[in-house]
Amino acid sequence: MRGYKKELETGVYEVIPITPIHIGSGTEIQPYNYVIKNDIFYKIELSELFEKLNDSERDRFQKELLEGMVSFRSYINSIYKEEYGYIYKANVDEELLELYNSKLRGAKSVNEENQLIVKEFIEGVQGKYIPGSAIKGAIRTAFLNEANKNIAYTLGRNKRTRTAPFCLMTDDGRFQITKKSEISNSAKSIEAKILGIKKLEPKIDPFKNLIVGDSSADTDLIEVIPVERVTRNQKQAMPVGNIEATKSILTSNEEKGLRFRLSIRNFSTGMLKNSKLGENIVEEIDIYQDELFNRLKARAKKLIEDEKEFFKEAKNKMGESYCNEIEKIIANLNENETVMKLGFGSGFNAMTFNLVNKRFNKKGNTPMTKVVYNDCPMGWALVRKIED
Repeated sequence: MRGYKKELETGVYEVIPITPIHIGSGTEIQPYNYVIKNDIFYKIELSELFEKLNDSERDRFQKELLEGMVSFRSYINSIYKEEYGYIYKANVDEELLELYNSKLRGAKSVNEENQLIVKEFIEGVQGKYIPGSAIKGAIRTAFLNEANKNIAYTLGRNKRTRTAPFCLMTDDGRFQITKKSEISNSAKSIEAKILGIKKLEPKIDPFKNLIVGDSSADTDLIEVIPVERVTRNQKQAMPVGNIEATKSILTSNEEKGLRFRLSIRNFSTGMLKNSKLGENIVEEIDIYQDELFNRLKARAKKLIEDEKEFFKEAKNKMGESYCNEIEKIIANLNENETVMKLGFGSGFNAMTFNLVNKRFNKKGNTPMTKVVYNDCPMGWALVRKIED
């Protein structure tokens, strides 16, 4: 191991949402853990609110709590004042605001109350941020998809299981794999081949040397929006729910840049192959920033063409217009910029090898739905290097 060399590329970058991005924390905010007052969403802590009340108000608080959560939510809204404090606040979409106000006097059913649940964006002590793992995942997917390897397999739409939209099939059209875990294992074998290793192993995976830090945090990053699922065949859109999502260039007319550091270490050729782990290495792969940016751009072009075709088929003019704007951004990137897709609603094609599969069949392999906010596709981001 003595005498090896390593190359290090490192720099500060920023990620800027072009369209809304949602990176979930795994937490759902219940309607009694927030209020909307004066068109502003406030996430609150009930115990802290309770401490601000006088004795008579605390008695009523406890009585209202026993009446049930629907009634209790309306009561909390009626007494809340901004000076009582909040965990954070955010803008809220007009459609969600109208729904919230219409339910203030209670809901007719539990299902109606569930319409007010909000999926939370991941946060740290200093505010909302985009995890480095999400950025690295988007980079890895683009790198693998644009490797120009011969990826060929047969996918079919699996109507017999709800665990995955597609499954692998034999060449004669029979289902070969139906479990989601087995589909994942098949994808891993393809990844390993592209990365020049016999099987995925963290110690020899070239991407272990790509280090992406979490983005900076922002207390004014998000807004609360309702999202829906639109279909390729023009059927009525289906509500998906409410989420905290980033403000964006195309839907909020705001350019919110979050800084993060990206570093790449490339070791001298032969170092790993000559080590104890070398027997599992077929070909040593180096990774460089310029190559990553070029592959992300190539991937973005394929994805936006696919999305644009989706909205054309659906005769969705607004969705197509958003795609045209994203296409313009991709066409005018400079050498220190690229585009990626990440987070909730990115879509099946953004997370798989589907668009580069040599056996791609539009009828059998194309997703029929897409998650949007007011017909705007989710998850597009501009990435820019700002300093070495």
